[in-house]
Amino acid sequence: CEQCCQAEGSIRCMSCIGVHAWCGPCAVKVHQNHPFHKVQRWNATHYQATSLMELGFLWHIGHGGHPCPQNRQNQD
Repeated sequence: CEQCCQAEGSIRCMSCIGVHAWCGPCAVKVHQNHPFHKVQRWNATHYQATSLMELGFLWHIGHGGHPCPQNRQNQD
């Protein structure tokens, strides 16, 4: 993964400019403000379409893309 350098970079984005390879969690972080980008996952033989939602993306409306600070569930 080019972001964390800790995991395999098996996710690529067809919407981003350039060639990138991220692990799932980093792909979600990098795309926090790009929820409609088209991502693919390497499955050992070829890239297969997936979605940011399948990778764990949660779209927070407002607060700059971050969870609402008043939501008690997010304060743990």
